[in-house]
Amino acid sequence: MGHPPSVDCVDHNGLVDAQKPPELISANMTGVMCVYSALFMRFAWMVQPRNYLLLASHTTNETVQLYQFSRWAKAQG
Repeated sequence: MGHPPSVDCVDHNGLVDAQKPPELISANMTGVMCVYSALFMRFAWMVQPRNYLLLASHTTNETVQLYQFSRWAKAQG
């Protein structure tokens, strides 16, 4: 709450989790986060006036979550 809104554009937890072993990634949670971010990306684009900060935040989160999902998939073989 006491930081600038631009800080919210970075998915800190996803970036920290990128350093953890892929065996610890929850495919269910990662999938849910991908859908969640995709829905909010669409909302941010469709609302008038467009909310570019929200769009940037969820685009970043979507990218990080897709990276996590790819790490999990590679670990599954």
